[in-house]
Amino acid sequence: MRKPHVLIAAALLFGLLFISSPAIASDVVPNVTAEMLTPDFWIDKLTDPDQIIMDSEEIEAFNRDIIRAQLDVVYDLTNYPATLDHDQLTNLVTRRSFPDEDRYSGGLKVDSSYYEILRSQMNLPGIMDKNEVSLALAVRRTSIRTFPTADESLSEPDDHDFDLFQETAVGPAEPVLLLHQSLDGQWYFVQTCNYNGWMPAGDVAIAGARQTWLAYIQPETFLVVTGNRLKLDNGPYPGLELTMGTKVPLETNDAVTSQAYTIELPARGARGELEFKTVLLPLSADVSVGYLPYTRANIIRQAFKILGERYGWGGLFNGRDCSAFVMDVYKSFGFMLPRNGDEQEQSAGQTVRFEGQDSNQRYALLDTLLPGASLHTPTHELLYLGRHEGRYYVIHDVTSVGDPRHPNADGSPGILTLNRVVVSDLSLPRRNGQQFINALTGGKQLESGKVAAEPGQNYNVAVYVNGSPVTFPDQKPYLDESASRVLVPLRFVSEALGAGLEWEAKDQKVIIQKGDKRVILTIGGKTCSVNGQDYPLDAPAIIVDSRTMVPLRFISEVLGARVTWTQGESGGRVDISLIK
Repeated sequence: MRKPHVLIAAALLFGLLFISSPAIASDVVPNVTAEMLTPDFWIDKLTDPDQIIMDSEEIEAFNRDIIRAQLDVVYDLTNYPATLDHDQLTNLVTRRSFPDEDRYSGGLKVDSSYYEILRSQMNLPGIMDKNEVSLALAVRRTSIRTFPTADESLSEPDDHDFDLFQETAVGPAEPVLLLHQSLDGQWYFVQTCNYNGWMPAGDVAIAGARQTWLAYIQPETFLVVTGNRLKLDNGPYPGLELTMGTKVPLETNDAVTSQAYTIELPARGARGELEFKTVLLPLSADVSVGYLPYTRANIIRQAFKILGERYGWGGLFNGRDCSAFVMDVYKSFGFMLPRNGDEQEQSAGQTVRFEGQDSNQRYALLDTLLPGASLHTPTHELLYLGRHEGRYYVIHDVTSVGDPRHPNADGSPGILTLNRVVVSDLSLPRRNGQQFINALTGGKQLESGKVAAEPGQNYNVAVYVNGSPVTFPDQKPYLDESASRVLVPLRFVSEALGAGLEWEAKDQKVIIQKGDKRVILTIGGKTCSVNGQDYPLDAPAIIVDSRTMVPLRFISEVLGARVTWTQGESGGRVDISLIK
């Protein structure tokens, strides 16, 4: 979720359109049939859907990579400083500026005096030379706001779908750090694991002892809510709702004997202090003891549990926006993702870049990702489901799209208002007429291990350089049978030919040096540069399992080698030799 002006302007006509049945949904979104609206349709396409992608220890290590990649975005709250000095806290509290454009609240245009009141409420004179950080837990679903106010901030007087002071939502039992308090005492400036801003003081309970707080957020045994929403119908919290990914301590008593799960939820005492209340959950509840196994089938199942739910900017209307949808799906497995889509795109994991490519190249790059990967545009995020009958499908929480079946008078697509989680294919146009496939900037596979082979990728390929076999310790060469093209890991082949490699992660470039020949290759690019002169490629370089894969012809045409392909019964052999 981000707040670019173009997205705000595009939202003016958005409304709510609910799905009453899968058949209606398939009629609303082009190229989608009723059977596509079930997780099993997509899971059945996978060769090993229940294979563990990463275990719990690997996910914990991956979370540390996320934190390192997103400093000042994602935090391990247990390692957050106990105090902040004056400048540190002031910079945090004032990092978001008041808007320059017109805004409306209560149907009226606000003026500069309104922002002066807000600035006073921020209580900047109350920031000390040394400021204690307090430990707390959220006791109910609540909002993080840009400033200490519940007032709407709208671009248009009646555009209530997009309150631009709404940053995100926080669920019950989520740990928060209290950094500062508003002048009237009704708001705290808080830090969660992936966001900061102003939260109503009545929605948090302050822990008296650090050990109490730590024991709650780091329990030995715990439950994770794996359903979309778990509503408590009785006990001390009637009507309280726990959303997907919520983690709560589990009592060690025998659940089978008691025929219920016994959990503890935080409550706020008379003075705002942290208390706990015991709650019983039926064994039939959609929960998991510990995090769900991280499998591709489970990613798809979790996403489809939210299918059809209403879109909610920043968590408005008790909903989710596009990046929160992805974040909550992955919380079920224990991932600590950044809150916003652009931050998730820049985070840890295997990355594919789509910029500068035509549609065919983009689809080729998409083939290097597996279902469950997140896909990103500058203002939107989607989850990849897979291919069907030549189309590439996603599930995403979207406001509106272009409607090619009902074009405007000028031939441009009309507007199809969705405001919910839907399945669609990437040829669907956006409101501006651009297809989603051509709007993609990046794809992210949340894993550090080897990616399983896609259908049509034959790994029974042997490579020899000057008669000696080349050993590939991780990613193997393969024959792309759909295009009759062999792709090989560049590093191992080029090093066997005596060339050196450098990797520039920021620009997604590989620099190859062999004698006086300098080759620059960009991932997904249509050309490569050889000593400053561009040469066309028959296929773009791609990244698979963190390795740069290039078409075999690149080796011969650019590195000056002779390449012979010998077809076998179930694969083939590549012989590479230097041309003397």
